[in-house]
Amino acid sequence: MKQVLASERGFTLLEVLVAFSIFTVSVGILMQIFSKGTHAAMLGDEYTQALIIAQSRLASVAIEGDGPDVGEYSGAENDYHWTTTIRPYDTAADLETNYRIAEREIEVVVNWTRRGKSHSVKLNTLKLIPVT
Repeated sequence: MKQVLASERGFTLLEVLVAFSIFTVSVGILMQIFSKGTHAAMLGDEYTQALIIAQSRLASVAIEGDGPDVGEYSGAENDYHWTTTIRPYDTAADLETNYRIAEREIEVVVNWTRRGKSHSVKLNTLKLIPVT
């Protein structure tokens, strides 16, 4: 019979369990990091899409010929709901009387809901239009 030396006995059950526990915790942490990164990337994509919609709404108001009518307009694109509000700018009275230019404040708000949470993007601008 061959005698087994102390250095050739292998791992004990306790050592194997500790190594497996460390491996399991490490994999769990890595999965959480990956999951949060994926969620952040998706949320960033949603904000980018909402920003594109808001910019296109501002651009469509800006290219109208005689100027936008004061009021509120709304609509939807895919899962995004937008509201465009056009109102006279507070300090526009001087421009209208002296220079025959009206100033309009344009605000676009894009809202969407994802995973039960509501998100929004808001853009504002001013537009000068000639008074007829």
